[in-house]
Amino acid sequence: MIKFLRSPWLLLLLWPLLLRAEPAFYQVEKGAQTLWLLGSVHAGHASLYPLPKAIDEAWQQSRQLVVEVNLNQITPGDLAEMARLTRLPDGQQLADVLPAALYAKTQTAAARLGVPIAQLAPLQPWYAALALSQAAIGQSGFDPALGVDSHFLAQATDAKRPIKGLEGFTEQLGYLASVSAHQNAMLESTLDELDDFKQSFTEVLNAWQAGDETHLSELLKEEMGPQELQEWLEQKLLAERNARWLTQLPGLESGSFIVVGSLHLYGPKGLLAGLAERGYRIERLSPPATTPG
Repeated sequence: MIKFLRSPWLLLLLWPLLLRAEPAFYQVEKGAQTLWLLGSVHAGHASLYPLPKAIDEAWQQSRQLVVEVNLNQITPGDLAEMARLTRLPDGQQLADVLPAALYAKTQTAAARLGVPIAQLAPLQPWYAALALSQAAIGQSGFDPALGVDSHFLAQATDAKRPIKGLEGFTEQLGYLASVSAHQNAMLESTLDELDDFKQSFTEVLNAWQAGDETHLSELLKEEMGPQELQEWLEQKLLAERNARWLTQLPGLESGSFIVVGSLHLYGPKGLLAGLAERGYRIERLSPPATTPG
């Protein structure tokens, strides 16, 4: 889906940052409302935890968790809609809708990752790309259950703390499914990433842990695939959803702890810029990343 930078020495450059910095974490205030905002990575490993003291202290004070989607509230109707959005029409198979060369490439990647091609056969190409990405995450030693959003969902569930989703499960799936015009490009771009997925995702995790927002954004945005796919990603998955979320944030209960994908925070159409435009005072509670001398 997103093609990452591949410089093998980036891990060495990032190591000093890990010693001096923490994940970017914000307190935003306006009037009597205080919110905390943390960018997430959606998979991780045990070394991410425990999280830094500033994050844990804010979490202990918080009154509710706010995430992109409350996965604890998926209904049978949501699952039925998921099947409709993610599967090809009856009678069609992935081999029927993909160019022969792209299907062969998909078969090769699936075999390497241990994913039966029959499992992918009824799926829309965009969802086959996500399935292969999930398999690559597991094979590389990362775990979606140890992603930052999953971590706080589990914490909130255990503590019986209220959980609010900024969008519904099928609403989020609808955004993803809207890639349909570019889904072959999305699948091809995903397949191109898989060979060095572990190194690429490790770089992303290290930049997140270091609180290096600039480098993290570069890693996540660099070479997003063909221009039309890049434009779709930036407009549909980021800008449009951010705009909808920003209408909800002023109505949140003070003390809400917000965890969303890291890319949603940054840039001129990011949540931080949008909150600043709406008169919020923004304070970074974690020390910023510094470049080694």
